[in-house]
Amino acid sequence: MRSKPSTPLLGRVACVPARAEPRKLIGAVTASKCRVVELRLDILGYSRSEALSIVEELSLRGLRVITTLRDRRDGGYYEGADDEKEALLLESLEKGAWMIDVEYGFSLLDNILRQAGGKTIVSFHDFRWTPPPEVLYSYAGDMLRRGAGIAKIATMARGLEDNWRVLGINARWPGRVAAFAMGPKGRLSRVLAPLMGAALTYVALGEPVAPGQLSLEELLEAWRLLGVEV
Repeated sequence: MRSKPSTPLLGRVACVPARAEPRKLIGAVTASKCRVVELRLDILGYSRSEALSIVEELSLRGLRVITTLRDRRDGGYYEGADDEKEALLLESLEKGAWMIDVEYGFSLLDNILRQAGGKTIVSFHDFRWTPPPEVLYSYAGDMLRRGAGIAKIATMARGLEDNWRVLGINARWPGRVAAFAMGPKGRLSRVLAPLMGAALTYVALGEPVAPGQLSLEELLEAWRLLGVEV
């Protein structure tokens, strides 16, 4: 099987580094094959100035940076005020971030979309199960209609069939959606999503920060075995 996507496959892989001292994190990211990096600021625990400095430095080094401040109600650790979260994410764009990631249910989502528009990943997570395909397609369509640059759908796989339920969303909106399943039974979808048009798949750089997340090495080995050129 050969893949010839319009965007090189490594450009569709977002590396998510585990918590580390800022200089070590920068060193680990730049020493890797990563071209896109998602900074889970709710996990990394940096001060505002440290976070923005890292965004700026990685961006200047040619990496595409996604900044995320995931709320606890959506599987993250952020418990601060919504307006402070909005301000930090928007400021990260001024420092060179490629995209910001905001939850579908975030109270200030429309305000962020008015300001950041196509630089926003709007994300929906369901850590319990995988809803019916028609529900997921409606969510993705609504995110894009409201101005999201990328619509992200991540659900928990209870069985192999849940991989197929989410993968088709990528083919419906190639390059505009990142849809995959989480958990051990969803790992297959993380490998196949970019081959079906997903804008992104996510891998761990260090300890995984999401259930079922592969390492970059595991993903590249899976693609190698599939005969996919990266």
